[in-house]
Amino acid sequence: MFGFSLTELILTLIVALIFIKPQDLPEIAHFFGKIFYRGKRLFSDLKKSLKEMEKEFGVDDLRQEMQRGIAEEKAKLEEDVTVIVDIYGNEHHVSNVKEVRPDMTSEQMKEEVKKLNDENSKSLQIKNQPNRD
Repeated sequence: MFGFSLTELILTLIVALIFIKPQDLPEIAHFFGKIFYRGKRLFSDLKKSLKEMEKEFGVDDLRQEMQRGIAEEKAKLEEDVTVIVDIYGNEHHVSNVKEVRPDMTSEQMKEEVKKLNDENSKSLQIKNQPNRD
C-alpha cells in the first residue's frame, strides 16, 4: 500500500494517535478518503478521454497500418522469404525457414513447401464445397 510495509504503517498510525486527538481522526480519514477518491476519479476521466481521443483520431488503425507496412518492408529486405498457405487459405510470409530444417537444401525446401501448400489448398477447397445431401 503506497510502498509502506505493515510495520511502517502500524508505526505511522501509533505516531498519528499520539499527535492527533482521537476525535479528529474520523475527520482526517474522511478528508484523505475524499482526496483519494477525487484523484482516482480524475485519473479515470483522463484515461477515458484519452481513449476517446484515440478512437477519434483513428490511432489503432494507424498503428495497424504502420505495423503492416513495417512487416512488408522487412519481408522485402530479407532474401529468404517463404510463403506458406495455411488450411484457411491465409498466406504467411516466413523468413529463415532454413533455420527450422537445416538438413534440407534450398530446392528440397521449396519442393516441401510447395507440396504442403498444395495439400492445404486442396483441403481448403474440400472444406468450402457445399454439401450435396
